Amino acid sequence: MVSSDSLAVAVQLPAQFRGPCLYSDHAVAGSLLALNGYVHYRIQSNRTVTRRWALALSVMDAAMVTAGIAISSSGFQNSFFVLYYPALAMFAVVFTSFRLSFAWATMVAVVYAALSLVMEPGVEYEIKEEKILFTRIVVMYAVVAAVNLVSRFERTRRREAAKREELANAPNDEGRDELIAKLEAIHALSKSTMWELRHPIDAGPIFEGREFGRVLSSHASTFTTITSIPTEVEQSGREPRLSTVTRGLLFSIAHNAMTNAFRHSRADRVAIALSFDADRLRMSVSDDGIGLPDDYADRGHGFRNMRRDVERMGGSLEVGPGESGRGTSVTCVVPYDANRGGK
Repeated sequence: MVSSDSLAVAVQLPAQFRGPCLYSDHAVAGSLLALNGYVHYRIQSNRTVTRRWALALSVMDAAMVTAGIAISSSGFQNSFFVLYYPALAMFAVVFTSFRLSFAWATMVAVVYAALSLVMEPGVEYEIKEEKILFTRIVVMYAVVAAVNLVSRFERTRRREAAKREELANAPNDEGRDELIAKLEAIHALSKSTMWELRHPIDAGPIFEGREFGRVLSSHASTFTTITSIPTEVEQSGREPRLSTVTRGLLFSIAHNAMTNAFRHSRADRVAIALSFDADRLRMSVSDDGIGLPDDYADRGHGFRNMRRDVERMGGSLEVGPGESGRGTSVTCVVPYDANRGGK
């Protein structure tokens, strides 16, 4: 097993080689400029740039930035880390999957953190440089999240514009009903996309320490604005201090339940009841729609994700018809044990 001391020795260059490191830094920077310049030249000249090109560019950028940091004589103080951000942004633009983009950001962050801890000069704990390292890594995730959201929104906007142009150029004898159906489908797709984009945005205050009830009420108001479905939140009891993880999971459950009411239930109204009892909390999201089919559990990932989130909190999930016998009611009960705290 290789110790951290031996890794530090491997990363630290002898003094006689530190002089040429300046030229190595310039060589790495020049290579980055050349590679990125070539890809952007292909884009400007309307040549094909596939996802493989974008993936190769992002990987090579990250690899060369890491190499530049490793061979630099300035160690953790090297400013090459800034070049990680455009490399991650390029990846997030091409690959709009949140999971894929965040997985790549995590790999880059782990490599950079490990390198910063073992290189010489590395992170100085006496002057609290570990906070600087943490901030740099957080910025990596922030860049990926922001670029990914903007990219997804832009692609949806272009798709809708193409659909509108297609409808405008449609033959004059095309039936009016078919045109109306297409327009309604585009409108529904637009609202669905906007609603999904609000999930990470509205969940942000949870990580700032905001109470779950206040965050949920704000999210429900956003749901009404986007979908035009009136949504009321009724809260009883005083919210205890819940952990960030618990509040985040509860938020995801409520979001998925409202998504089901919008996409599948054809609901006219949604009611959310949130009660805080002495030893547990209870949250139910009910709608007055058409209800669920018998095989609802096998369709999509929404209910499976909700059940998984509830199980992580040690609670239970119940899905059934609403109180009036129509619509759908999703109820989760979560004990406070192991769900309190500020983390």
